[in-house]
Amino acid sequence: MSENNQLSNSDQDRPLKVFITSMLATGHFNSCLGIGSLLKKRGHDIYFAHLPKNQSIIERQGMKFINLLDYSSEIVPVEEILMSDPKFSKDQIEDACKFHPLEQMKQKKTEDKDVLFMQKIEGTTIKESEVMIKLVNELKPDVCIADYGFPAPWMKVVDVPTIQVMSVAPTELYDGPPPGSGYSVHDSQELWKEFKTLKAEKMAEIIAYAAKTNEHFGVKFEDNQCPKYLGIYVYPGPLDYKELGQPKPRWIRLDSAVRLPEISDFIIPEKLANKPGKLIYLSMGTLASINPDLLNLLIESLAKSPHRFIISTGRNGDQVKLYDNMWGDKFVNQIAILPHIDLFITHAGSNSLIEGLVAAKPLIAIPVLGDQLDNGQRVVDLGLGAKINLWEFNGDKFLEAIENVLTDEKIHENVAKISGEIKTSDSTDKVCETIEQIARTKKPII
Repeated sequence: MSENNQLSNSDQDRPLKVFITSMLATGHFNSCLGIGSLLKKRGHDIYFAHLPKNQSIIERQGMKFINLLDYSSEIVPVEEILMSDPKFSKDQIEDACKFHPLEQMKQKKTEDKDVLFMQKIEGTTIKESEVMIKLVNELKPDVCIADYGFPAPWMKVVDVPTIQVMSVAPTELYDGPPPGSGYSVHDSQELWKEFKTLKAEKMAEIIAYAAKTNEHFGVKFEDNQCPKYLGIYVYPGPLDYKELGQPKPRWIRLDSAVRLPEISDFIIPEKLANKPGKLIYLSMGTLASINPDLLNLLIESLAKSPHRFIISTGRNGDQVKLYDNMWGDKFVNQIAILPHIDLFITHAGSNSLIEGLVAAKPLIAIPVLGDQLDNGQRVVDLGLGAKINLWEFNGDKFLEAIENVLTDEKIHENVAKISGEIKTSDSTDKVCETIEQIARTKKPII
């Protein structure tokens, strides 16, 4: 008799109480919001713990909002820590504009600012885990779902099944190109080797701090090798690294967890509505957009283009110069904009990558850091668009890439095919059913 058949009919039918949270950063939040929405549609009660700025978004999806700041004012969002020192992010972006990822890794030395950053992360992680333990004990949910870079300490302490979410490129789940390298699966393993060695040395410092937060709660640090119950990685099946074999044990794929638009449509601004040319959207993500110099570098080239541009200018958008063929704002509704455009120029963060492909838009990836580099290479390997390397940026070649992608029929065919596969994927039902099984049986998947 199967696990599900051993449950009483009443237990199988009752709505589950699901507790969800995520790292206090945009992409991680959006993926968990998507998973919560899927489970809500299946009739379950969803409790989403996050920041006040996301309360209305959560509640509009029919979920119950829990304000983390009601429990502690010491919880600081990762994005806020990063942005609290403009030089910290500025240095990262400047390095990305000068050096190949391998060269960045060779030159990277741990400095006082890096230590301070990791100490801040350690402090807020401890406080956040204390709050999560309190919330789980009060709510007594059937299952907990969370998206962090590593399993948070509280996930190993609570007496409830916990499920990890990975909303970045899943390269670490495979024996292939090292995460953050931007190398292709077609590159030689010798090329991967040096980066892997340097990456391991750098990660050892980060893991040391992560281990300290776990020791505070009397548990051991664990990476993403094998989650206790289940891991869900959000990545389109057609993009997945199938040529590298199977992912690590107890990880299953969810092709898409795209959030619903907060408004039903987007009206093309009057400034652009009657101008000629294709409509192109540029967004470099939350962190890279902090640096107006990077945006101005890209935008200056686009001013020479015959096309029209919608620009997400970021929180420092008042320092970004827009030209006659452009309209922009500090914060735009990406989901609502994407159906209207002909091309998406993106930093290639996983969340934006998936949203662009669901909308069937060809891509130009301009990765800056982290998994963006891996996603950008995946775009090239699978014929979904082009990649621009910042360390060898050239304005004329940028404009040439735009024309090539706009007119390449094969790229448009590939994107349309992948969009269709994502929309018709059965991974949603499989993932939701697995979550429900774990919540009801309290046993991990095998």
